[in-house]
Amino acid sequence: MDYFLMKSNELKAKLQNHEDVLILDVREHEEASGGESIPGSKNVPMGQVFVEASKGQLPKDKKIVTVCKSGTRCEIVARELKQKGYDIEYLEGGIDAWNSEK
Repeated sequence: MDYFLMKSNELKAKLQNHEDVLILDVREHEEASGGESIPGSKNVPMGQVFVEASKGQLPKDKKIVTVCKSGTRCEIVARELKQKGYDIEYLEGGIDAWNSEK
């Protein structure tokens, strides 16, 4: 099991407990604006995430959870940013898993 994978029920528990988590939605703007998103998430498309990170626009002192539609893109982003020292996890199954547990 990936040590930086988060299940949707774990993320929901963190949000219900008001834990300080940045939810980074790495889908394209068109996808993220389609109505299916996690409340309070910040949309930064995958192609821009690494630019934002290089500019210091992503916090290293805060837990980040990456999200995409099905879990593939957010896993790639999480792996790359983990190597750069970020406290990061990705949402297993992405928005699809999040929505299936409503």
